[in-house]
Amino acid sequence: MTTPIEAAAPSREQLLHSLYEAAELEHNLMCTYLYAAFSLRQGEAEGLRPAEAEAVERWRREIIAVAVEEMGHLVAVWNITAALGGAPRVGRGNFPLDPGYLPARVIVKLAPFSDATLQHFIFLERPEGSSEPDGEGFDVERLFSRNATAPRVTPMARDYDTVGHFYATLSADLRAFVAAHGEAEAFCGDRWLQLGPEELRLCGARHVLCSKTALAAFDAIVQQGEGAPSDSDSSHYHRFAAIRTELAGLRADHAGFEPAWPAATNPVLRRPPRPEGRVWLENPAAAATVDVVTSRPTSA
Repeated sequence: MTTPIEAAAPSREQLLHSLYEAAELEHNLMCTYLYAAFSLRQGEAEGLRPAEAEAVERWRREIIAVAVEEMGHLVAVWNITAALGGAPRVGRGNFPLDPGYLPARVIVKLAPFSDATLQHFIFLERPEGSSEPDGEGFDVERLFSRNATAPRVTPMARDYDTVGHFYATLSADLRAFVAAHGEAEAFCGDRWLQLGPEELRLCGARHVLCSKTALAAFDAIVQQGEGAPSDSDSSHYHRFAAIRTELAGLRADHAGFEPAWPAATNPVLRRPPRPEGRVWLENPAAAATVDVVTSRPTSA
């Protein structure tokens, strides 16, 4: 198991910088899961056998449910950010993320459902100590280190092996920050700027008032999905692994089974200056559809 980074108490700016990356990571995962789910075929009318149609519909519901839980994780991270006096934001780049936005081995791109995409999801959600490989086609473009070895005034990005390790490091940083400054000074944000059960019916919509509630939110994120123990039946890792097992069984019964429609990997609306790994949409109908559902006005 990788040990979380131990250091002196971080500045508020460093802590908020790490929380911004946590929010972007949760948003990235949510988008990739939804894209894969929406590529799945529906029913016998779209070429599936009865048993296949029933299984694929369950997979769609399960993947969308995981994406909704990622939305709850995003709300939890934003609430902690607001509690610490920051302003929630999502500032990620377009898909696929260029090297450097996340650690070298955390590859994020939009891809339709396939054996390789499912294996990539399992790899992203794997518990620490797991030997799960990444999916084929999600290769690391280049290995690099983002972590500065010397203290900096400017907030710096951290390296981590798994998302669970990232949250363990965030928890350690938060404890050190509160120990250095006290609860009242640390949690100086207005609680009513947070999203709670009054506004949202999401698991992460809980007001953060102190280190106890903030650390509980981090623990809930890890146990529900990223870094959860492999024997946790409700973890994202376990749920994706169960789909993998069922997919293998259906393929054994029917070698031609294709649960998803062919779809573009990393579709973009604008001619990309770096075309590798991207599909520029030139068909007007396809471009108009993607334009409507794009999450940000400047997203590709």
